[in-house]
Amino acid sequence: MKTITMMAVTLILLFAVAATALSQATVVSVRGDVQVRRGAEESWRPLAVGDVVKPEDSMLSGKRASAVLSVGGTRLTLPEMVIVDCADLRVLTQEELLLKLAMEGIRALPQQKRGSEPTIPRTTTVHGGASDELAAPAGADGTQRSALQLNGTKVLHAHGFYATMVLRAKEVLRLAPELRRRSDVRLLVADAFERMRLSSEALAEYRSLDKERLTPAERSLVERKIAELRKKQKG
Repeated sequence: MKTITMMAVTLILLFAVAATALSQATVVSVRGDVQVRRGAEESWRPLAVGDVVKPEDSMLSGKRASAVLSVGGTRLTLPEMVIVDCADLRVLTQEELLLKLAMEGIRALPQQKRGSEPTIPRTTTVHGGASDELAAPAGADGTQRSALQLNGTKVLHAHGFYATMVLRAKEVLRLAPELRRRSDVRLLVADAFERMRLSSEALAEYRSLDKERLTPAERSLVERKIAELRKKQKG
């Protein structure tokens, strides 16, 4: 991305500051060590049945732990070893996703290439304000924290939060490039694009995966998806 028109920047800024009303979730059951971090707090606290979690909260599950929450009348299962930011439990439109992806692309540019471009706010809510630091449980290093959040993106995908799954996965992979080989998550990103009927974006994602080291099953899937999407585009 070499240049950005002022109109595009204005639209991005307006969209970024617009608040999206998110419904809260109620904890239905808890098994094992599941914790919550409230708002801008730094500490994690045990999550209990009946607790209400809000968009500004984050949830963390330990080994062999799980929780079930009621979100907007539906049940969401939190499996073991994940971090899920409650702000991601929302559905975005195609247009909202594409706009936020453009913002993510801006942030991915090296600083020297941004020149005098205006500072663009973050796409996703992070505790403590505008920071590139991701939520981390006590004792976890950066890679462990990022891996837990990537695990959390699988929860988002499984429950139909495809847009926020894509955004969260891309953000984590940008901040933790050492996890770029997580083909399991990247395949879900491509699938999420498909489910949102964004064929061009899905094709680009599969093509990027085609250059990586994959298992035979993953390689077969990627090649098949690329062929299907290219045929669809030509049709």
